[in-house]
Amino acid sequence: ANDPYKDSHHPRYTPLDVVRDAAIKEVGVRRFAEAGDVAWLAGDKDRSARIIDPLAAVGYRVICYDLKGHGFSASDPAQDYTVAGFSEDLYALGEALGLRPHHVAAFSLGAFIALHYADTHPDRVRSLVFFNFSLLSYNKLASDLIPGMLDTVFNRMLRPIERLGLWWIPYIYALAVLSKNTAPVSDVKLATLSLRCCDPQAVRVSAAQLARREVLEAVATQMARVIQPTLLVAGSGDPIMRPQDGRKLMQLAPNGQFLEVPRCGHLILFELPEQVIQILRAAGVSLLWPDQEGRFEHTN
Repeated sequence: ANDPYKDSHHPRYTPLDVVRDAAIKEVGVRRFAEAGDVAWLAGDKDRSARIIDPLAAVGYRVICYDLKGHGFSASDPAQDYTVAGFSEDLYALGEALGLRPHHVAAFSLGAFIALHYADTHPDRVRSLVFFNFSLLSYNKLASDLIPGMLDTVFNRMLRPIERLGLWWIPYIYALAVLSKNTAPVSDVKLATLSLRCCDPQAVRVSAAQLARREVLEAVATQMARVIQPTLLVAGSGDPIMRPQDGRKLMQLAPNGQFLEVPRCGHLILFELPEQVIQILRAAGVSLLWPDQEGRFEHTN
């Protein structure tokens, strides 16, 4: 009776108007077989389908959603695009779905949110997998400059570029700077469209958040408190979240593992989706807590 999917006629994604926060009521969720819940914080849903579908095929229920104001989700009238605010949205989503303790996989900005969530609500998290995440040192000059630079790039450059159909410009930039592998053109076009659909204020607030001293310095403190099994997957050529800093972060984790993927940049989900699937499936074997008979707990 309380199943939010009961009256759904959509074969793939279901709008969730049951979530308390109206700003995330349009988030999409896909229902799968129930061999464990995985919350997936990794950008827009359609682009992530090539990763979450194989997980579904082996029995995971995967919940993939856009952050409010990002991708194709609704904007937040209160403009609370903070790490703490996103973390509480994830908690509200889990409450609305009645999730038992679940596994959380996250990429880039999502990793900050997932770590905050695990630290704030440790009873809700069974394990964590971070992609392209690391310690970032606070630098006042960078803190002053980066938010304005990202606002200019995302809001004043990429939006008109997408409108004009010049998707190949960010594609070339990504190949030259951010990635070590080519990505499907369809993914690039969808990514530029989702950036155009982002709330401009979400870009500004999120960029300012990741430049704040308290947010950056909290990462080490939070990681040291998280006792759940944690895997950090780094790209060997990531120019933003450097693998050596990811390794340092995992050295702080009470139950952490580190994996460096060769010839991979900052965009592992675009660059190597098949490897991401393999890593997540392997993590499901090595990181999760089996019962006394060696079986994993199933949710119902």
